[in-house]
Amino acid sequence: MREPVPLYTISRSITDTDVDFARRQKLSSMFGMFQDIAAFHAANLGASVTRLHDELNVAWILMRIRAEVDRYPMLREEVTVETWPQAPRAMYERDYVIRGEDGEALVRAGSVWIIMDLETREIRRDRLFDYFGIELKKDRALEKGVSRLKPIDGAGFVKESEIKYSDVDYNGHLNNAKYVDYITDSYTFEEHRAREIKAIEVHYINEVRPGGGVKIYRKELDGGVDYIDGVNSADGAQAFNALVEWGEK
Repeated sequence: MREPVPLYTISRSITDTDVDFARRQKLSSMFGMFQDIAAFHAANLGASVTRLHDELNVAWILMRIRAEVDRYPMLREEVTVETWPQAPRAMYERDYVIRGEDGEALVRAGSVWIIMDLETREIRRDRLFDYFGIELKKDRALEKGVSRLKPIDGAGFVKESEIKYSDVDYNGHLNNAKYVDYITDSYTFEEHRAREIKAIEVHYINEVRPGGGVKIYRKELDGGVDYIDGVNSADGAQAFNALVEWGEK
Protein backbone atom coordinates (compact mmCIF):
# COMPACT_ATOMS: atom_id res chain seq x y z
CA MET A 1 0.00 0.00 0.00
CA ARG A 2 1.30 3.45 -0.84
CA GLU A 3 2.08 5.83 2.04
CA PRO A 4 -1.14 7.31 3.50
CA VAL A 5 -1.74 10.73 1.97
CA PRO A 6 -4.28 13.49 2.75
CA LEU A 7 -4.80 14.25 -0.97
CA TYR A 8 -5.14 11.39 -3.47
CA THR A 9 -4.83 11.92 -7.22
CA ILE A 10 -5.22 9.87 -10.38
CA SER A 11 -4.75 10.86 -14.01
CA ARG A 12 -6.67 9.47 -16.93
CA SER A 13 -7.88 10.19 -20.43
CA ILE A 14 -11.53 10.79 -21.29
CA THR A 15 -12.43 7.89 -23.58
CA ASP A 16 -15.23 7.07 -26.02
CA THR A 17 -17.31 5.34 -23.33
CA ASP A 18 -17.12 8.39 -21.06
CA VAL A 19 -18.74 10.90 -23.41
CA ASP A 20 -22.12 11.80 -24.86
CA PHE A 21 -23.14 12.80 -28.41
CA ALA A 22 -21.46 16.20 -27.96
CA ARG A 23 -18.14 14.58 -26.88
CA ARG A 24 -18.64 15.92 -23.34
CA GLN A 25 -17.92 13.66 -20.41
CA LYS A 26 -21.20 12.29 -19.08
CA LEU A 27 -22.13 13.18 -15.53
CA SER A 28 -22.51 9.49 -14.69
CA SER A 29 -18.91 8.94 -15.87
CA MET A 30 -17.77 11.68 -13.49
CA PHE A 31 -19.67 10.02 -10.64
CA GLY A 32 -18.02 6.72 -11.53
CA MET A 33 -14.59 8.38 -11.31
CA PHE A 34 -15.52 9.89 -7.95
CA GLN A 35 -16.57 6.47 -6.67
CA ASP A 36 -13.38 4.83 -7.90
CA ILE A 37 -10.97 7.38 -6.47
CA ALA A 38 -12.85 7.44 -3.15
CA ALA A 39 -12.36 3.67 -2.91
CA PHE A 40 -8.66 3.96 -3.79
CA HIS A 41 -8.10 6.65 -1.18
CA ALA A 42 -10.12 4.85 1.49
CA ALA A 43 -7.86 1.84 0.99
CA ASN A 44 -4.81 4.10 1.22
CA LEU A 45 -6.14 5.37 4.56
CA GLY A 46 -6.83 1.90 5.98
CA ALA A 47 -10.58 1.88 5.33
CA SER A 48 -10.85 -0.23 2.16
CA VAL A 49 -14.10 -1.78 0.98
CA THR A 50 -12.57 -5.24 1.53
CA ARG A 51 -11.43 -4.51 5.09
CA LEU A 52 -14.79 -3.02 6.03
CA HIS A 53 -16.64 -6.05 4.67
CA ASP A 54 -14.34 -8.87 5.80
CA GLU A 55 -13.20 -7.58 9.18
CA LEU A 56 -15.99 -5.30 10.37
CA ASN A 57 -19.08 -6.40 8.40
CA VAL A 58 -19.83 -2.83 7.40
CA ALA A 59 -19.85 -0.90 4.12
CA TRP A 60 -19.39 2.61 2.80
CA ILE A 61 -22.72 4.04 1.65
CA LEU A 62 -23.00 7.30 -0.30
CA MET A 63 -25.77 9.48 1.14
CA ARG A 64 -25.57 12.64 -0.94
CA ILE A 65 -23.36 14.29 -3.51
CA ARG A 66 -23.26 17.55 -5.46
CA ALA A 67 -21.16 18.29 -8.54
CA GLU A 68 -20.71 21.72 -10.13
CA VAL A 69 -19.37 21.98 -13.69
CA ASP A 70 -17.31 24.96 -14.81
CA ARG A 71 -16.41 23.20 -18.05
CA TYR A 72 -17.05 19.66 -19.23
CA PRO A 73 -14.00 17.48 -19.87
CA MET A 74 -14.00 16.51 -23.54
CA LEU A 75 -13.13 13.38 -25.51
CA ARG A 76 -9.41 12.53 -25.41
CA GLU A 77 -8.71 15.20 -22.82
CA GLU A 78 -6.22 14.26 -20.13
CA VAL A 79 -7.56 15.06 -16.68
CA THR A 80 -6.41 14.73 -13.09
CA VAL A 81 -8.92 13.74 -10.39
CA GLU A 82 -8.26 14.79 -6.79
CA THR A 83 -10.03 13.73 -3.62
CA TRP A 84 -9.63 14.36 0.08
CA PRO A 85 -11.73 13.61 3.19
CA GLN A 86 -12.64 15.87 6.04
CA ALA A 87 -12.05 14.80 9.65
CA PRO A 88 -14.28 11.76 10.32
CA ARG A 89 -17.42 12.25 12.40
CA ALA A 90 -20.75 10.38 12.50
CA MET A 91 -20.83 11.03 8.76
CA TYR A 92 -17.82 11.17 6.48
CA GLU A 93 -17.42 14.08 4.06
CA ARG A 94 -15.25 13.83 0.95
CA ASP A 95 -14.46 16.40 -1.74
CA TYR A 96 -13.34 16.07 -5.36
CA VAL A 97 -11.90 18.20 -8.14
CA ILE A 98 -11.39 17.26 -11.80
CA ARG A 99 -8.62 19.34 -13.37
CA GLY A 100 -7.66 19.89 -17.01
CA GLU A 101 -4.17 19.60 -18.45
CA ASP A 102 -3.32 23.16 -17.41
CA GLY A 103 -4.44 22.57 -13.81
CA GLU A 104 -7.71 24.44 -14.28
CA ALA A 105 -10.54 23.17 -12.05
CA LEU A 106 -13.22 21.88 -14.43
CA VAL A 107 -15.56 20.12 -12.00
CA ARG A 108 -15.91 20.44 -8.22
CA ALA A 109 -17.90 18.10 -5.99
CA GLY A 110 -18.70 17.35 -2.37
CA SER A 111 -20.15 14.19 -0.88
CA VAL A 112 -21.41 12.75 2.39
CA TRP A 113 -20.98 9.07 3.29
CA ILE A 114 -21.98 6.81 6.16
CA ILE A 115 -20.74 3.45 7.35
CA MET A 116 -23.61 0.93 7.47
CA ASP A 117 -23.75 -2.29 9.45
CA LEU A 118 -24.41 -5.03 6.88
CA GLU A 119 -26.32 -7.19 9.35
CA THR A 120 -28.63 -4.63 10.99
CA ARG A 121 -28.61 -2.19 7.99
CA GLU A 122 -28.18 0.62 10.54
CA ILE A 123 -25.65 3.47 10.55
CA ARG A 124 -22.50 2.87 12.59
CA ARG A 125 -22.00 6.16 14.40
CA ASP A 126 -18.89 5.15 16.32
CA ARG A 127 -15.64 6.53 14.93
CA LEU A 128 -14.03 3.56 13.22
CA PHE A 129 -11.07 5.31 11.61
CA ASP A 130 -8.58 8.04 12.40
CA TYR A 131 -6.86 7.80 8.96
CA PHE A 132 -3.53 7.01 10.63
CA GLY A 133 -3.70 10.34 12.45
CA ILE A 134 -2.38 12.25 9.42
CA GLU A 135 -3.14 15.94 9.07
CA LEU A 136 -6.08 16.20 6.69
CA LYS A 137 -6.62 18.85 4.03
CA LYS A 138 -9.26 21.33 5.28
CA ASP A 139 -10.04 23.09 1.99
CA ARG A 140 -13.48 22.52 0.50
CA ALA A 141 -14.24 22.00 -3.18
CA LEU A 142 -17.63 23.72 -2.91
CA GLU A 143 -18.44 26.97 -1.18
CA LYS A 144 -21.36 25.36 0.66
CA GLY A 145 -21.70 21.87 2.08
CA VAL A 146 -24.21 19.31 0.86
CA SER A 147 -27.06 19.59 3.36
CA ARG A 148 -30.33 17.67 3.28
CA LEU A 149 -32.65 18.35 0.36
CA LYS A 150 -36.22 18.93 1.50
CA PRO A 151 -38.97 17.22 -0.54
CA ILE A 152 -40.98 19.48 -2.84
CA ASP A 153 -44.60 18.68 -3.68
CA GLY A 154 -46.12 18.82 -7.15
CA ALA A 155 -43.58 16.90 -9.27
CA GLY A 156 -45.12 15.32 -12.37
CA PHE A 157 -44.37 11.85 -13.75
CA VAL A 158 -41.79 11.79 -16.57
CA LYS A 159 -40.71 8.19 -17.19
CA GLU A 160 -39.89 4.84 -15.60
CA SER A 161 -36.49 3.16 -15.87
CA GLU A 162 -36.17 -0.60 -15.46
CA ILE A 163 -33.37 -1.85 -13.21
CA LYS A 164 -31.10 -4.02 -15.35
CA TYR A 165 -28.20 -6.38 -14.63
CA SER A 166 -25.65 -3.73 -15.62
CA ASP A 167 -27.15 -1.19 -13.18
CA VAL A 168 -26.43 -3.17 -10.00
CA ASP A 169 -23.14 -3.01 -8.06
CA TYR A 170 -21.34 -5.42 -5.73
CA ASN A 171 -23.55 -4.37 -2.80
CA GLY A 172 -26.52 -5.78 -4.74
CA HIS A 173 -28.27 -2.45 -5.24
CA LEU A 174 -28.53 0.25 -7.89
CA ASN A 175 -25.12 1.89 -8.33
CA ASN A 176 -24.95 5.57 -7.42
CA ALA A 177 -23.80 6.61 -10.91
CA LYS A 178 -26.78 4.86 -12.50
CA TYR A 179 -29.15 7.20 -10.68
CA VAL A 180 -27.48 10.00 -12.64
CA ASP A 181 -28.10 8.14 -15.90
CA TYR A 182 -31.77 7.74 -14.96
CA ILE A 183 -32.01 11.47 -14.25
CA THR A 184 -30.25 12.64 -17.41
CA ASP A 185 -32.12 10.07 -19.55
CA SER A 186 -35.39 11.64 -18.41
CA TYR A 187 -34.58 14.65 -20.61
CA THR A 188 -34.79 14.64 -24.41
CA PHE A 189 -31.86 14.98 -26.81
CA GLU A 190 -33.25 18.39 -27.76
CA GLU A 191 -33.07 19.56 -24.15
CA HIS A 192 -29.47 18.35 -23.86
CA ARG A 193 -28.57 20.01 -27.18
CA ALA A 194 -30.06 23.36 -26.17
CA ARG A 195 -28.47 23.69 -22.72
CA GLU A 196 -25.92 22.14 -20.38
CA ILE A 197 -26.36 20.84 -16.86
CA LYS A 198 -24.15 23.06 -14.71
CA ALA A 199 -24.79 21.33 -11.39
CA ILE A 200 -26.42 18.15 -10.17
CA GLU A 201 -27.16 17.14 -6.60
CA VAL A 202 -28.40 13.67 -5.64
CA HIS A 203 -29.62 12.50 -2.23
CA TYR A 204 -29.86 8.72 -1.85
CA ILE A 205 -32.74 7.88 0.48
CA ASN A 206 -33.62 4.17 0.19
CA GLU A 207 -31.81 1.30 -1.49
CA VAL A 208 -33.11 0.10 -4.84
CA ARG A 209 -32.56 -3.56 -5.65
CA PRO A 210 -33.19 -5.74 -8.71
CA GLY A 211 -36.75 -6.70 -9.48
CA GLY A 212 -38.38 -3.39 -10.21
CA GLY A 213 -37.77 0.04 -11.60
CA VAL A 214 -37.48 3.70 -10.73
CA LYS A 215 -40.18 6.21 -11.60
CA ILE A 216 -38.90 9.72 -12.27
CA TYR A 217 -40.99 12.76 -11.31
CA ARG A 218 -39.97 16.34 -12.08
CA LYS A 219 -40.93 19.87 -11.08
CA GLU A 220 -39.49 22.98 -12.72
CA LEU A 221 -38.37 25.60 -10.22
CA ASP A 222 -37.12 29.15 -10.78
CA GLY A 223 -33.78 29.97 -12.36
CA GLY A 224 -33.39 26.94 -14.62
CA VAL A 225 -33.50 24.48 -11.72
CA ASP A 226 -35.47 21.22 -11.74
CA TYR A 227 -36.44 19.21 -8.68
CA ILE A 228 -36.43 15.43 -9.25
CA ASP A 229 -38.10 12.66 -7.25
CA GLY A 230 -37.18 9.02 -7.82
CA VAL A 231 -39.67 6.42 -6.57
CA ASN A 232 -39.10 2.68 -6.34
CA SER A 233 -41.83 1.18 -8.53
CA ALA A 234 -41.64 -2.13 -6.62
CA ASP A 235 -42.75 -0.75 -3.24
CA GLY A 236 -43.55 2.95 -3.79
CA ALA A 237 -40.77 4.12 -1.45
CA GLN A 238 -38.83 7.25 -2.29
CA ALA A 239 -35.46 6.13 -3.64
CA PHE A 240 -33.84 9.53 -4.05
CA ASN A 241 -34.40 13.19 -4.70
CA ALA A 242 -32.23 15.53 -6.73
CA LEU A 243 -31.67 19.00 -8.15
CA VAL A 244 -30.61 19.64 -11.73
CA GLU A 245 -29.36 23.15 -12.54
CA TRP A 246 -29.21 24.15 -16.21
CA GLY A 247 -27.17 26.86 -17.88
CA GLU A 248 -26.24 28.11 -21.31
CA LYS A 249 -23.45 26.41 -23.25
